[in-house]
Amino acid sequence: MKKRFGYVRISSKDQNEARQIKNILNAGVNERDIYIDKQSGKNFDRPQYQALKDPSRLREGDTIVFDSITRMGRSMDDTLKEYRWFVENGINLEFIKEPMINTNSETDDVILKAIQQAVLVILTAFAEKERSDIRVRQAEGIEAAKKKGTKFGRPLKSLPEEWDELYLQWKNGQIKAIEFMELVEMKKSTFYKKVNEYELLNPKRSS
Repeated sequence: MKKRFGYVRISSKDQNEARQIKNILNAGVNERDIYIDKQSGKNFDRPQYQALKDPSRLREGDTIVFDSITRMGRSMDDTLKEYRWFVENGINLEFIKEPMINTNSETDDVILKAIQQAVLVILTAFAEKERSDIRVRQAEGIEAAKKKGTKFGRPLKSLPEEWDELYLQWKNGQIKAIEFMELVEMKKSTFYKKVNEYELLNPKRSS
């Protein structure tokens, strides 16, 4: 019998996985079949992700549902490799936010598959660049703050991967603070703490 699984990934323990879980449950996945990792998407060395791929659990014709391609991974080359592995093994993939790259092991439409691969390359390239840009900006911000005499205690915890884009939308009035909190899955106290950290490290963006 073909099964539907769900995979959820959040970047840190400060985040909340509830929104992703809700979306995957709405996509018809049983809660007991959802696998959750709380770590970066820089590689695929994640315990729950690897557990899901176990051949004794995942079989040809099964489906894995992701909230977004970025929940699978942030590295372009590695994500493409994983995507192709699933296709080659007859595992269907569903991406709630990017249905145009959903796979179907029962179709042989070569043109459709080529288009999906092209879209996938673009999406994963943007995801990797965004992650790289955030790291560079954080490093530059820390260096600038140190030159001004700012003392750092414990290392600042990394921000959610989508933070940079959402912060700009918030500052430009495109979304409200409560929407920002929900999208990054943070409580109010944690959210404003992260805002203060971010603006300390990115003074140009906060102005």
